[in-house]
Amino acid sequence: MSETLSGSVDDGVSSGTTSFRFRPVGPGRFFVAGFLSLWLCGWLAGEVFALWALWRILAAFLASGEGPLPVALFLLVWLGLWSVGGIVALREVLRALWSEDRLTVSADGELERLVQRGPFRRRRALSGREIRCFQVRAAGVGAGPLVAELPGRSIEITRLGSLRQRREAADQLNRRLGLRPLPEDPAPAPGPHQIPAAAVLPAGWQELTPSFGSPLLVPDLALRRQQRLVMGLVNLVLWGLLALLLQNGRAGPGFWALGVPLALVALAGGWGLLWLALGRLEWRLEPRVLVLQRRFGNRLRTLGEARALELVERVDSDGDRSYRLQGTRPPDPPLRVEDHASDPTSLRHLGAWLAARSRVPFEDRVPSEEQRRQQRAEMERLRQQLAGSGRFGRWAARQLEGPDA
Repeated sequence: MSETLSGSVDDGVSSGTTSFRFRPVGPGRFFVAGFLSLWLCGWLAGEVFALWALWRILAAFLASGEGPLPVALFLLVWLGLWSVGGIVALREVLRALWSEDRLTVSADGELERLVQRGPFRRRRALSGREIRCFQVRAAGVGAGPLVAELPGRSIEITRLGSLRQRREAADQLNRRLGLRPLPEDPAPAPGPHQIPAAAVLPAGWQELTPSFGSPLLVPDLALRRQQRLVMGLVNLVLWGLLALLLQNGRAGPGFWALGVPLALVALAGGWGLLWLALGRLEWRLEPRVLVLQRRFGNRLRTLGEARALELVERVDSDGDRSYRLQGTRPPDPPLRVEDHASDPTSLRHLGAWLAARSRVPFEDRVPSEEQRRQQRAEMERLRQQLAGSGRFGRWAARQLEGPDA
């Protein structure tokens, strides 16, 4: 029988399974849970009051055919947003106080991930044959989660447990499945012709081969159909609310205050649905050149040509990092290919695939972890020199302190 230990591994003698269990740690989670619990008390009071007011208005409208319908429409929209906020807050409370992530590896190398948040559980099966390795993501946005690296994408396993437990679990999982950890960064020395990742087309993209002309790289058509369905439902609600508002008449109270914003949102939703149905941005794959096109119905417009690709890291004022894959065309501004808020892995695979497919140079300009350590060491040395140079130097040293200091 296999036994599970928090943040560690234990091999079952009879079943041959290996289980990892991760739970919340640290005293800071109690402060977060306490604050959110107080907020949820106010949220519950607002939720009950809004439901009561909405019920009274709708009951009066059904009984007499009259009532402040614009107020009811406002309450309906507000109640939906308020409910989403409460659900998110409750999930964070459960994550801080009553949560567990468990990863089980069977004897044949198959994996099962169990996510528990309070009484709610969710299971997901993972194929060990598709996983390249396990690793703990480096510092930045989403620092420290244990992830499974697959061709073209990453799957987050857990953020629970301590950073040391997640690192030990990554090492033990790699040894258990015979996987080789990836380098800390696939681009230790970026170069203009470097292809740092496997040329695998990531999820969310699809290659089309027309009967004539060059191949096209387009957003995944199946995903676009799902987006059209969701946007269609959103439009149904928006235009239905607008129709009810118009039916009540322009003389009703608050018609213009509520009708004009609702009409603008409905028009924006209608345009979004039309774009998902008829339009798209696509890349035409020519030899040694990538052509960005905008297609809308039967109309096609060329937006620009890129003869090289680069992956760049962007850092905002809070020190949070994001990543962008873009096509360069000096002296004109670069053409955006794709963005990612936290992980450049899928962008590396997409850049490598485009570079191999169209034979264009691909430069990975994201710093490696070794380069980041050197930058932090140099910044710390500079800060210490400033701190020892006098009052103004100490003030300047404090301004240099940040997430990476």
